[in-house]
Amino acid sequence: MKLTKLSLAAIVAVGALGSFASATPLEEAIKGVDVSGFARLRYTHDTLGVDGADDVTGEAIRVSGELNIVAPVADGLAFGTTLTTDGYNYPDAGPSAPTGDLGARSFNFDKYYFLYTGVKDLAVIGGKYTVPAPWAESGFAGSRGNGLVALYSGVPNWTFAGALYLQTNGFDSLFVDEYVQSLTTINVPDLGSNSNLYALGAIGKAGPVDLQFWAAKLENLIDTTVFAQASFAQAGFNVRAQVNYLKISDEIIVDGIDSTGTPVVVTAPYTALLADDAGLFYGIEGGYKNDKFFVTAGYTQTDEDQPIYALDDDNDGFIKFGQQLYYLTTNVPDTATYFIKGGGTFGKFGVEGGYGIADFGDDDFSEIYLLGSYQLAPKFAVELYYSYLDADTEDLSEIQLELKYTF
Repeated sequence: MKLTKLSLAAIVAVGALGSFASATPLEEAIKGVDVSGFARLRYTHDTLGVDGADDVTGEAIRVSGELNIVAPVADGLAFGTTLTTDGYNYPDAGPSAPTGDLGARSFNFDKYYFLYTGVKDLAVIGGKYTVPAPWAESGFAGSRGNGLVALYSGVPNWTFAGALYLQTNGFDSLFVDEYVQSLTTINVPDLGSNSNLYALGAIGKAGPVDLQFWAAKLENLIDTTVFAQASFAQAGFNVRAQVNYLKISDEIIVDGIDSTGTPVVVTAPYTALLADDAGLFYGIEGGYKNDKFFVTAGYTQTDEDQPIYALDDDNDGFIKFGQQLYYLTTNVPDTATYFIKGGGTFGKFGVEGGYGIADFGDDDFSEIYLLGSYQLAPKFAVELYYSYLDADTEDLSEIQLELKYTF
């Protein structure tokens, strides 16, 4: 029997999972469907050294995968979904292992949405989808929300975006939750997950300069945040500058439940935590790049009084450095980071290295990393890096091997 003659219902019935009275033939159902994704294995080994104590080592194995499916529904309308799996194993629970479950596994429908493109120059996405804008993360297991995104590209050289999300899945690096939790004994929900997000963006060109502008509000958490970026490239030379303004809400209102199950409302003023409710982040980087090698140097600075600028410490949009250092500098007060990095491509081989310093006032952290990659096959790559982080009275060395297959 040819597979193309089996209906979807018949295939389900063969699997003893049930059947449908009416079904689409498989050959017709898969017509026009786009499938992509990846499978990735990461092995990480950490060594933590503390002055006056023995080194502590640990290792972690992470297996991740993503399957993206986009299927046509009608003219100008498509349905998309993304299934992800992510699993950790800690043979030796050391510095890289979290507390709690050391063998966590998850399978999630990370995205499920409808995409409408029936009107010229307009695209509308509704459902659970990536949260746009530089403050969030668009990658694997990144920032997602339930809502609408609209994109309009009818103006030459410009695209305008608007987003409304009624619920999101995180923004954990925004330390609001930890602060509010310290004020009360109630079980505080994930504030970022339960707040409406409104965002507007404009991406385009003015002559030789690429520009980005974003503005957003996160209900009950962020009154206003505004991001601007300008970048320029000519004859291999490039420069990028950006600034972000963020004003925290004067009061954070939290609905929670105490240990007896009684609803409690807490109003938390930010003046107890921050010297000001508004702050600036800014950064600049520049360098040279061609088809063989690149070199980049840069500088970033967080605000002394209100340092929060990113909603996810693995964000896409901001200038940052390193394999470990940027996790320690995100949303930290009065932090200046200086860095230089470079690398090259030689056939199937790639190399990269960098050195950065983060000045936390009285403390200076530094990181040096080396990275090598090999394209074993067109869709299969191997990557290995070593990172050494020096944090005054302690240091953390990290080695990570990654195998990744994309399709």
